[in-house]
Amino acid sequence: MADTRGVPHVESTAERSPDLGLSTFGGVFTPSILTILGLVLFLRLGVTTGNVGLLPMLLILGGSTAVSVLTTISLSAIATNLKVGGGGVYFIISRTLGPAFGGSIGLVLYLGMSVSVAFYAIGFGEAVAAVIGTTSGAAPRLIAVAAIIALLGIAWLGADIATRAQYVVMACLAAALLAYVIGVANDLEPGRIADSWTAGDDGVGFWVTFALFFPAITGFTQGVAMSGDLRTPSQSIIRGTFLAIGLSTAVYLLVIVSFTMTADLGELRDEPAIMRRLSLHPAFIDVGVISATLSSAIASLMGAPRTLQRLAADRLVPVLEPFAVGAGPANNPRRGVLLSAVIAMITVAIGDLDLVAPIISMFFLASYGLINYATYAEARAASTSFRPTFRFFDWRLSLLGTVGCIGAILAIDPIAGAVAGLLIAALHRYIARTSGRARWADSTRGFHVSEIRNHLHLMRATDDVSRDWRPYTVAFVPRNPGRRHRLVEVANQLEGRAGFTSVVRILVGTGPVIRKRAGEVDVELQRELEHSHPSTFGRVVVADDVSSGVAAVLQAHGIGPLQPNIALFNLAHPSDDAVENAESWGAMIQTARRFGSNVAVLHHDDAATATDRQRLDVWWSDDESGALLVLLAWLMTRTSEWDDADVRVWVERRDDVERPSETLDRVRQLLDEARLPVRVAGSAKAESFAKTVGDASFVLAPMRVRHKDGFGPGGASIADLVRTGVPDTLFVHVSEAVELDVQPDQSQSRHLADAVDRAERLRSHAQELSTTAAGLVVRAETVRLEHDGDDSAPEVAAAAKDAAAAQRAYLDARARAEEAFVRVRSLDPSMLDGELDPEVWLAESSPTRFGFTASETPPR
Repeated sequence: MADTRGVPHVESTAERSPDLGLSTFGGVFTPSILTILGLVLFLRLGVTTGNVGLLPMLLILGGSTAVSVLTTISLSAIATNLKVGGGGVYFIISRTLGPAFGGSIGLVLYLGMSVSVAFYAIGFGEAVAAVIGTTSGAAPRLIAVAAIIALLGIAWLGADIATRAQYVVMACLAAALLAYVIGVANDLEPGRIADSWTAGDDGVGFWVTFALFFPAITGFTQGVAMSGDLRTPSQSIIRGTFLAIGLSTAVYLLVIVSFTMTADLGELRDEPAIMRRLSLHPAFIDVGVISATLSSAIASLMGAPRTLQRLAADRLVPVLEPFAVGAGPANNPRRGVLLSAVIAMITVAIGDLDLVAPIISMFFLASYGLINYATYAEARAASTSFRPTFRFFDWRLSLLGTVGCIGAILAIDPIAGAVAGLLIAALHRYIARTSGRARWADSTRGFHVSEIRNHLHLMRATDDVSRDWRPYTVAFVPRNPGRRHRLVEVANQLEGRAGFTSVVRILVGTGPVIRKRAGEVDVELQRELEHSHPSTFGRVVVADDVSSGVAAVLQAHGIGPLQPNIALFNLAHPSDDAVENAESWGAMIQTARRFGSNVAVLHHDDAATATDRQRLDVWWSDDESGALLVLLAWLMTRTSEWDDADVRVWVERRDDVERPSETLDRVRQLLDEARLPVRVAGSAKAESFAKTVGDASFVLAPMRVRHKDGFGPGGASIADLVRTGVPDTLFVHVSEAVELDVQPDQSQSRHLADAVDRAERLRSHAQELSTTAAGLVVRAETVRLEHDGDDSAPEVAAAAKDAAAAQRAYLDARARAEEAFVRVRSLDPSMLDGELDPEVWLAESSPTRFGFTASETPPR
């Protein structure tokens, strides 16, 4: 059982009693619509309409609403796919894109909502100051501080009290809108619309106006932040948010159209508070402005602490964990409320909000974009757990919403968007590095699996490794922990940040006891690898004997084009148990060689003295083994353990070579052309192998596997070689040749394409000759019949001669075509003709893909 001591308790939404939760109307609809119908409605809408005209303003309203609707559709899909807990947008993003994305967005959203309290409070202070007629410059800020303190008291008491306070504010807001409708009704002149379609050159431009208006709709997720206090979060979020967007859009549409029917565009631009003049009485609009600012401040002060509380409960940022504690049966986040009020007061005291305001808006837009992207990624990953019941969802809508949010960021303020993006990226990196083990299952795994699946299919379609050979190592580890650790360490170094390493432990035996033991060993192995080699994959295999285990792993391990190409073993050691003794070791390397794998055997001397200088030595006995060994040495230098190593190449000097210097020059040229940072140190005879490489830190040497044993340079048994005191050495039997410098036009794909093109041309030519020969045979027979079968007639002899020549030409062309097909099949065995499995398919014959069979005969 997990240790939960010291972990703050956060009540689960699923466990909450229905009597304690908020309804759709009070928990989602009310805070959302009160935030949307804010200062923009009363003080900016006339200006924005006057800037561009009715038609562009309707486009701006439609585009803004489209972003909010698309984001709400994505929200609805996720809300109907999982049980939404406290934290609102943070909870949704963190449970889909993971802790790093969720945590970074959660932090900036909390900060954004807390700072927004100050914005709304200052707006409230300015409105009150204007109503009471004070001219003191400090009055608005003093009123703002007093408002924050009052709101703190309301939020401190809990969501129920705050919701009741919002009902009062909503009533005032509704009264203000009703007074405007009544007041403007008598002044409507539909004929004015014709003169207000566009503003021409008098306005400030479409995108500037869009930037002024768009923040009005960013409050539609305020209700989502209350998810932890809702009775039925999934249903309430969908219904409440859509209803708030729909009603607020209707209000904005009504006011925009009424503006153009009562005033010209110039008046709208020059008179920001035109609603006061058009209303039944200016005092109603003053009440509306005060209500709008106050309601937005209440919604932000209620939503921010709940986001912080869930973030703290998830323990992503240790310093925030005390804020997970809640008060009372409703788990009211009082500590978060207090912190948000302090942040708001500090913001009010700073005074200059114009610099921070655009960045805060970008935080909200980034969160909306990530909601859409999270839903899109979840759907495209084809996760088996993604089963939303919201019937109007489509992944294309989520993708469109993502693009819309990015477009809004670029249109409103790209510089502020870049600053917000950098801050989110920095927080993402910090949380990804410090959050530790995941505490929930998010959707990132499904996304990665989907990408792996797609990429494997693409790799299979272009399976040419001649230019990109990578080590896919299977390390068969022993029971001894020390020897196992060193083997895995070397395997990771050979990987060179380019390949994969799998660690396999073979347990010999049969029956339920050994299978249970394998499960226990697998747990231990995974724990060990996670601690010391987190990038390595581990597996335990049960087999009748070690040879069968090696054979099974090398045949079945991997997927698609990712198949193991290096089998790595420790050299047999006296400390090995019966399962890993010298005889079993020999059987394992012999089996690995028979299955076509490169076989590597590690000799490690625990008593060896470390050298001051890192030096990797490569023994070059022939081009085939030397190329692979040099490539492996270079890959090792891409790791932190060997990044400063000096790689030396020793070319083996043979008695049958008259000019050793020419061999050295040829190897130097080959390595220079391959652009490998190694140096050819000289040549040496195989008998002096141990002495030549004696000062190296690590050695890579060729090996031949024969008769269940390995033989190194000069044909000496590697068991005898290591007794001469060689440093740590990796002996490699090369079964798969690699090319060190393959240019794109020299790759196997190019050779195969050229061979196929040539075979197709020869095939087409042979078919043409076949048709010609058939025609000439028919003609010769016709001429012969015309001469009553007289073969001695000149015309008959000439026709027969032409037919025979055509037959010979066809046979020669067919032979050359078939030779070309043999070349194709040598480059790609998948084009091999014949039965796949005669015992299963019982095929009598199989025509080639190019139209020829072995039994085909020339036309007669």
